[in-house]
Amino acid sequence: MIIKQALKLATAELSAHGLKLPRLEAEILLSWVLKKPREFLLAHAERQLTPKQISNFQFQISRRLKGVPAAYLTGHKEFYGLDFFVNKNVLIPRPETELMVDEAANLIAHSSQPITLIDIGTGSGCMVIALAKLFNQKFIAVDISPKALAVAKKNARAHWVDKKIKFLKGNLLSPLIKNYKFLLLASSLIILANLPYLDSKWKNLLKSSDSLGLKYEPKIAITGGPDGLDLYRKLAKQIKSLKKVNLTLLCEIDHRHGPKMKKIFSFAKKIQIKKDLAGLNRLAIIKIA
Repeated sequence: MIIKQALKLATAELSAHGLKLPRLEAEILLSWVLKKPREFLLAHAERQLTPKQISNFQFQISRRLKGVPAAYLTGHKEFYGLDFFVNKNVLIPRPETELMVDEAANLIAHSSQPITLIDIGTGSGCMVIALAKLFNQKFIAVDISPKALAVAKKNARAHWVDKKIKFLKGNLLSPLIKNYKFLLLASSLIILANLPYLDSKWKNLLKSSDSLGLKYEPKIAITGGPDGLDLYRKLAKQIKSLKKVNLTLLCEIDHRHGPKMKKIFSFAKKIQIKKDLAGLNRLAIIKIA
């Protein structure tokens, strides 16, 4: 079997199971099997595959059909133009989260003061690493999971920014509140919070072919209590305890959570809700002081 035939068969299988981008996923998986870039597949469409390569490719396709995300199969996911290592201990970076990076980059670029950026629930570290590649500021990444922090540190080393980021284990802002000196060093704070925001009905999403991968992702990274906002309530209490800090909070939210977020952060100076590329309310920009 040649590359062109293998991709055609795999694309048909993936399409029959309702995947939105079957050709792309087939190319990603075959590229990983062959340890070649996707461009290689197009340039060598007539190349004969070995029996071992065919067997491996078919196995990866079968796992994808069972719902295992392609990113977990290959161990890689692109985010903000960068390649990130991912595994079952971290949430797979989503394209819509790039909106938060764009907003943070804009705030940093237009700030007249030094910035300390804190990435809460950093996971793979994709957001803080993307920003550390662009700016020379103070960066702190926090996660409650030591296994997630290990992934973030690995990605930071791979992108040569590990010396620019302080990694802390803890729940939300807890490690920073306990060590208040981190906050006092900042003239201005930006907090990124892409926290779990699926509600107690999240398992219903598994009925959708687009969301099958959720059952393979860490539950601690996707579920946020009965209405999905438990962690944002805890974060709001922590932020209220801070004194005399110039702070902007960027939160990724469910598109239905805008009104509740405004109530939770009613003490804020200003709250703005921005839409993502799909036209859904996805980003809350909360100016505390």
